[in-house]
Amino acid sequence: MDKDEDKSSLVRGLGERIAKRRRSRGISLERLAYEMGISKGNLSDIEHGKRDPRYTTLRAIAEGLDLSLAQLLRDL
Repeated sequence: MDKDEDKSSLVRGLGERIAKRRRSRGISLERLAYEMGISKGNLSDIEHGKRDPRYTTLRAIAEGLDLSLAQLLRDL
C-alpha cells in the first residue's frame, strides 16, 4: 500500500468507528453535528470516509461521543 492508500484506509476506519459509536449511543447524525457546530453533511462525509477531519473536529466528535481523543483513535 502506498501512503495515499494508507491515509484513505485510516480515514474510512475512523469514520466507521465514529458512526458505530454514535449509533450505539443512540445519537442521531443531526444531533451530534448540531452539538459540534458543523453541518450534518460534513459529519456524514467524515463517517463515510470522504472527508479527513481537522484536529478540532475530531476532539469535538470524541467529546460528543463521551470518548477521549486517544480512545477514538486507538488501534486505527
